[in-house]
Amino acid sequence: MIAICALIFCVTQIQQTYAKYLDTKEGDTDFTIAQWKILVNDQDITEAATMSSLVNPVYLENEHVKDGVIAPGQNGYFDLTIDSSKTEVSFSYAIQIATSDQSSVSDLAITGYQVNDSGLVSVDQAVNTIQNNIYYNDPTKENKIRVYFQWKDGVGETMDNAADTNASLSGESAKLKVNITFTQIAN
Repeated sequence: MIAICALIFCVTQIQQTYAKYLDTKEGDTDFTIAQWKILVNDQDITEAATMSSLVNPVYLENEHVKDGVIAPGQNGYFDLTIDSSKTEVSFSYAIQIATSDQSSVSDLAITGYQVNDSGLVSVDQAVNTIQNNIYYNDPTKENKIRVYFQWKDGVGETMDNAADTNASLSGESAKLKVNITFTQIAN
């Protein structure tokens, strides 16, 4: 009996000697999420219903064409101002521009663009994509892209004079399809 008591005493002493501390805690860890709020022409891109509400064409002055309308051979531009001041990540943008399927004029073409009043960059008609990166640590948080367009008349046109006249009589608008894609730059 003394042997059994001595054995139990030894086992408890050994357990206490080799016991390790053990504690478990559980809880949530908070992470601050980077903001993603890009404005195009002062409109949050997640709230814009269509690009037509964001793009206002300006037709270059022509003494032979009424102000505020387009005619064959006329040039113009529209501005896209990308405001990244409320965005906390670097991102790229790709602006694709083509004549809309619903346009009464198939001879609308992008001729070039400028970024922040830089030199004019000619646009390859086969590509019609304007791409660039905006970095989070870039001090310029507002980037203005001016896109120049023309109603082709003569070289490179697909519409003849009769088609130009029919476009005018149709009552339909001349339309460009503008698609802007914003993508976060990965690490």
